[in-house]
Amino acid sequence: MTLMREETAYLVSTGIAHLVPLSRPSLPSDEDVARHTAARVARIRAMEERRRLASEQKAAEGEVAFERGGDKARAKREARAKAKAEKLAAQLARAEGIAKGGEEDGSLFEQAAAEDSDRKAAEAVTTARGDQPKDSAVPVSTATTAASTTTAGAASTSTSTPEAGSHGYFLTVPATPHFPALSQGETITSIPHRLFPFPTLARDRGLIGTFKSLASQGYRVGLGPRFGGEYLVYPGDYLRYHAHFTSQVLVRDEPLKPTEIVAWGRLGTGTKKAGLICCWDDGVRGDAAVDEGFVEGAEQKGEVEFYSLEWANFG
Repeated sequence: MTLMREETAYLVSTGIAHLVPLSRPSLPSDEDVARHTAARVARIRAMEERRRLASEQKAAEGEVAFERGGDKARAKREARAKAKAEKLAAQLARAEGIAKGGEEDGSLFEQAAAEDSDRKAAEAVTTARGDQPKDSAVPVSTATTAASTTTAGAASTSTSTPEAGSHGYFLTVPATPHFPALSQGETITSIPHRLFPFPTLARDRGLIGTFKSLASQGYRVGLGPRFGGEYLVYPGDYLRYHAHFTSQVLVRDEPLKPTEIVAWGRLGTGTKKAGLICCWDDGVRGDAAVDEGFVEGAEQKGEVEFYSLEWANFG
C-alpha cells in the first residue's frame, strides 16, 4: 500500500497508526551479480542448443517420411501405368481377333481373363513396392532419434550452471523483518519526526491542515496535479463517485491574482469539476511568518476556509 504523505501524517497525528522505520535491504554484491549473470547465460545457451537439436531431428524425420511416402506413390503410379498398358494391349488384341472373324463369346472370355490377370499383377507390384520403404525406414528413424538424444544429453551436461544450488532467474536476498527489534523511542508516534520531516514549512502545515479539515467533513481526498490542483475532492468512496472539486491551497495572506481565478474557473469547466479555493491561516504575520525550519513534534495550528469557484450556469 502506498500512501500520500498527507495521509500518513493524518493517520499518525490522529493516533490511528504509528510508523516503524525499517532498515534498507542489503543489495547483492558484484560476485553475486556475476554468478547470477553467468548462470542465466549458460541456461539460455542450453535452451538454444536443445531447440537446435530438436529442429534437426524433426527435419530428419520429415525427410524419412517424405522418402517413404514418395516410394509408395511411385510404386502406385508404375502399377497403374502397367495395368493401363496391359489393358490397352488386351483391347487391341481383342479388336484384332474380332476383325479376323473370331467368335465374340471367346473374345469376351479372353478379355475377362486378361483383366483378372492384370489386376493380380498390379496388386503384387503394389505390395512388393510398399513393403520395401517401410522395412528400410525404421532403423533410419531409430538411429536418428538415438543420435539426437545422445547429443542433447551431452549438450545438457556440458552447459550446466556455474554453481550448484543456483536459483536461476532469482537471487536470494535475506528478508527484512516487518517489525525489527526497535526501542520504544524509535517508533514514530508524533510528527514531524527526524525520519519523517513532514510537515516542516508553513505550506506543509497548510496542506495537512486542509487535508484534515476535508477528511473531518466526510470528503475523500486524492492527488490532483493531473487536473491542475493540489487535491481531488470526492464526496464519498472513490469507486462510487467522480471528484467534484479541484482544490487550490493558499497559505496565510498569500496574494491571489485575478488571472488565477479565471484560469482555475476555466480549468474546472474543462475537467467538469468545480474549483475549490482552500485558505489556510495560522494567524502568523510579519517577521514571525519566516519559517523556523524543522522542529520535531511542533504543534500544528491554523484554520481553513473554503470557497467554491465555478462559472454561472455551468452544468
